[in-house]
Amino acid sequence: MKESELGRSSFFHRLCIFRKGLPTMETAQIQIISSGEIRLTLPNQKPRNIGWFNDSGDTFHCQRNPAKHLHYKSQSYGFNFELLRDGNFVWVIIHLPFNELLVTSRHHILEKGSFLHFKNEGFERQIFLPLTEFGIDKARETEKQLKEREVESLQENLFGEAA
Repeated sequence: MKESELGRSSFFHRLCIFRKGLPTMETAQIQIISSGEIRLTLPNQKPRNIGWFNDSGDTFHCQRNPAKHLHYKSQSYGFNFELLRDGNFVWVIIHLPFNELLVTSRHHILEKGSFLHFKNEGFERQIFLPLTEFGIDKARETEKQLKEREVESLQENLFGEAA
């Protein structure tokens, strides 16, 4: 095993970023290198950095420049859907110019986000979250609702089997 593969492998084991059952998150599109950097490679394009994970692996960080990355019509920022769907990290932090931050959770983006497709322009499938949906309080409320739904579902299954 090459040293670069060994470093990447231990990084995956240390952080456990992705759902169990998936050998790694590496696909034809996404690679995570040992520093935690996430690279996206699309057909006929050079790999580009789309963000990074913190050392504990529970937070995805990315940089956005509103002039370049803000979707004007929807006033939203886009995220790689595959990364959010298959990840098990909790928090998402967008680093804006002038040390501003936007904070939300992975589940909040998946629950409140919407899809805009730019496949013809060479982009991957993305899910967009409006600026109005960012904030730790909104993310925590979504997390709370998801847990309540999960408990209700477990109770339905439990009592449904008893009936």
